[in-house]
Amino acid sequence: MYEYQIEIDKISKEKWELLLSNLKDASIYQTWAYGTLSGREASHIIIKLNGTIVGCCQIIIRRLPFLRVGIAEVKWGPLCILKENEFNQEVTELIIKTIKHEYGIKRGYFLRMIPHAKGKSKEFTKKILESEGFKLNNSIRPYRTFMLNLTKSLPDLRKSFLQKWRNRLNKAEKNNLQIVEGTSDDLFRVFLSLAKEMFERKDIVTGVDYNLYRRIQTDLPEPQKMKIMICEDKGDPVSVTICSAIGDTGIYLLGATGSNGLKLYGSYLLQWKMIQWMKEINIQYYDLGAFNPQLNPGVYHFKQGIAGKDGWEEKFLGEYYGYFSLSGRMAWTLLHILNNLKKNISIIRKKFI
Repeated sequence: MYEYQIEIDKISKEKWELLLSNLKDASIYQTWAYGTLSGREASHIIIKLNGTIVGCCQIIIRRLPFLRVGIAEVKWGPLCILKENEFNQEVTELIIKTIKHEYGIKRGYFLRMIPHAKGKSKEFTKKILESEGFKLNNSIRPYRTFMLNLTKSLPDLRKSFLQKWRNRLNKAEKNNLQIVEGTSDDLFRVFLSLAKEMFERKDIVTGVDYNLYRRIQTDLPEPQKMKIMICEDKGDPVSVTICSAIGDTGIYLLGATGSNGLKLYGSYLLQWKMIQWMKEINIQYYDLGAFNPQLNPGVYHFKQGIAGKDGWEEKFLGEYYGYFSLSGRMAWTLLHILNNLKKNISIIRKKFI
């Protein structure tokens, strides 16, 4: 007979990190480091079946200043796919219901959930969220990416790249470029320098907090640290790629190319090296990271070239939200007001700058 046990905030950081290493659907967004840095508080749910852990979820708590209300957010959870198992519908449903009861009703938080459901699990997760009273946030664009199956041989993967992309990879390999790789803060600083140069060249502002990722990298245990690869030309860094590989899926997180590297195609070589590394550590899939064809067609075509003939586009469920108490509704109302103020300020700035 099935007998589930629910534990909340009874697991240590070390045990949580070890647990993630045994879950196929784990990612950097469910690591302890991601949940607790940048002034945030993390809470953790563990689901056991007859004493054995079968699922878990990290919830990030954000309290609104000077008020007794807050937000409980789940990013890329819940987790329920042990390495030897497949997607567990029963555990997923139990975790979502526990989140609603513990954080939405009992603690009175406004809830936001960004599930990492893909493939067959998407429809079931969507159904459970809606049945529990969560609503889709139509103002937030769902995460959209290309996925690549890494279980094929390296020669077959290379053949699957689009011809134009493969041609540039061939050119990069003839440029006598050197690859430096590791996980150190020194390498991350090289990325920050090239990223600054790239954004100044393109005259754009990114919404990504790179220094947060830098702090996360410092706090992650070595097996879960992001892999940093730097492409050098005669000793000078020209391109950087940063990926995370936790669970069965690698994720392309950050990348930058300096002005001197534009015609060297170092970013193409780095992607190929990352794929080789992921195969060496038995990663099954490569998530090429978010893209927006309208806002950044260059990035879209670059990633499309890697996905090639055998990759596929994956669109995730998006953000779901819910309030199940008076304080939860108050938090939602305040957030709604703040977001509208930010939009109006942004419009005013554009008119006068």
